[in-house]
Amino acid sequence: MNRYLLVVVLSTTLALHAQTATPISSLQLESSDPKLVQAFQWAKSQALAYAHDHSDPVGPWYEAALPGRDSFCMRDVSHQTTGAAALGLYPENRNMLKRFAAAVSPDRDWAGYWEIDKLGQPSAADYRNDKNFWYNLPANFDLLDSIVRMWRWTGDDTYISNPSFQRFFNATVTSYVSAWNLQPDLILKRPRIMNQRLPAGKFVQARGIPSYSEGEVGFNLGTDLLAAEYRGFESLQLVAISQHDSKHAQRYADTANKILEIIESKAWSEKDHHFMGFFSQDGSRHGSGDAMALYFGAVKDPSHIRAALSYIESEKYLNSIGIEEESYLAQTFYRYGEKRAAYERIMDLTRPDKERREYPEVSYSVIGAIATGMMGLEVIGDGNSERPLLHSFSRLLHESDSATLKGIRIRGNVVDLEHLGDRRSTLSNRSGETIHWQAAFPGTVSSLIKNGHPVHAQTSFDAAGAPMSWIITDVPVGATVSVSRP
Repeated sequence: MNRYLLVVVLSTTLALHAQTATPISSLQLESSDPKLVQAFQWAKSQALAYAHDHSDPVGPWYEAALPGRDSFCMRDVSHQTTGAAALGLYPENRNMLKRFAAAVSPDRDWAGYWEIDKLGQPSAADYRNDKNFWYNLPANFDLLDSIVRMWRWTGDDTYISNPSFQRFFNATVTSYVSAWNLQPDLILKRPRIMNQRLPAGKFVQARGIPSYSEGEVGFNLGTDLLAAEYRGFESLQLVAISQHDSKHAQRYADTANKILEIIESKAWSEKDHHFMGFFSQDGSRHGSGDAMALYFGAVKDPSHIRAALSYIESEKYLNSIGIEEESYLAQTFYRYGEKRAAYERIMDLTRPDKERREYPEVSYSVIGAIATGMMGLEVIGDGNSERPLLHSFSRLLHESDSATLKGIRIRGNVVDLEHLGDRRSTLSNRSGETIHWQAAFPGTVSSLIKNGHPVHAQTSFDAAGAPMSWIITDVPVGATVSVSRP
């Protein structure tokens, strides 16, 4: 079959509101799909144009709010860190996450700052004082998950050892949960707005919104808050396990399972065949909570997963959402094996006439979806904290497609990963230490071919419950290893 290969080495073109010197990233994409290369090219250029160096008082950062606001938002940053990490923006991620973690305070009922500006101050756009500020309650849990993800991706133990992060972890799963009635046995009956300190004020009714949704008001709990809380406790369990703290690991797992049960049994509508988005104190439910429940991995029932995916793939749903919510979908679709739906979201988000595509979250989410979704890159554990595994799994759209992601900075390494359809994957370890690579492929096979020799394959299941076969192999620095299906 004739193929042509597009090699993209991106320029450092500046975008609106960007700094004078755009950071350099080694990340490159080669692919037989010119549309995919074009989407990547735009996303990389746009994302880097929003990144800022150490010259601002806040330190290294990137824009994660409305363009021109010169600030970064807690929700946006929690989402953008994956794409930023793939681009190698390690100092920016660490600085911004630490700023948010350090901001939580008992004076704000253990909330932090919703947005921080380039001066290192709470953004005036949504903060007046500690009694009058905007805050969405999923944020603490979302941030916690992002911190843990960045710890696993970078291998930087300051994410779990720094006092600011440790204080944030402990406060979020204890004092924050108690202050806002987020315990599993109380959460369904909680008031919409709690801890009101003033009778009136611009943000008094937004100080503790129990969802990321900003358009709804007639509810006391969003399914996205439940999903974020589940993910937060699940992520902190991983930290406890790494520290051999079985007591807290079990406690976090128990809480996560109780939240999961609420999502699967209370948020799920058998009548409507998808997850409801909002709970009211009278017991009624409405809206859709499918996208964020899936994004946070807070659905385990295979029939619920399939139905929720079908719902958010529908034209009716896609036409009803804004670009912020759409930016989550590609990564979510890839995780659950819906690679055509994921590809279509990338194409839609990056088309030149897409309204608001300049919103920073869009470009970062596209990079994240390509790296962790389409290429299937993920750092996972195998029970040995000293031996993390670099997992890969091709989700290229067609069997004839090829793609190579080069210059990926992951932990202390720089690697290149090539996929030929879902038949062969090749990993090159350009710098760093030996990599323990889990090369995974769809389906069940008894063996995989490593550099021309058969190796017994293990089998497990992906997030959607589909079987996959894999081997683990070491890739020393300077080496290239190829694994394929028979």
